[in-house]
Amino acid sequence: MREVSVGFKGTVNCLTMILQENDEFDFILKEIENKIDDAGKFFKNAVLDVKYRGKDLTPYQEKRIMDLLSKRSGATIKSIGKEEEEEKTSGLSKDFMHIPFDGLEEGMSKFYRGTLRSGHKIDFDGNVIIMGDLNPGGEIRATGNVVVLGSLRGTVHAGSNGNKNAIIVALILKPTQLRIADIITRPPDEEEKVLTISPEMAYIKNDRMYIESFLHKQ
Repeated sequence: MREVSVGFKGTVNCLTMILQENDEFDFILKEIENKIDDAGKFFKNAVLDVKYRGKDLTPYQEKRIMDLLSKRSGATIKSIGKEEEEEKTSGLSKDFMHIPFDGLEEGMSKFYRGTLRSGHKIDFDGNVIIMGDLNPGGEIRATGNVVVLGSLRGTVHAGSNGNKNAIIVALILKPTQLRIADIITRPPDEEEKVLTISPEMAYIKNDRMYIESFLHKQ
């Protein structure tokens, strides 16, 4: 089970960053840079106030983030500061059954058999189940849940209508980018290892994205 280092939560005129308290600032800064690059032109010409949660930052660190956002995102950054009423997380659940599923419905589902390759996209009002792999450069966008019965290496946006109860599940979870509702994350780079099938699930809790084993441990 792991928690992503930096999360973005965006509205029309505000960007909220969720920062891990124990991560080094230089690592956080690099993760923010990666997220901006992954977002492409998403922030271009926007006018934003920036808030952050989690890690305490010095005025100098705030300025470095503000300068980075201004330079790399194409947005005009009006201000930066820590969110005054921060919602504290109570920590990760050790039991799979404690994951919040309130409001999660089955609904309409689309099945796709085969590999979704680079340049291919599925956009569906409901759940999407891929019976195969999602390659880098492939993209899935769904208002419901996304399940990949194979290797997930592309981009997935579940709960695209704003549903934070949506989940993303894959047998092998090595994505380019994950997004649930308005929470975007790029999982930290890890040393390449021999791949083993270890089903994992991404979900939102207290406006943070968590990734953990899908298998219930007795």
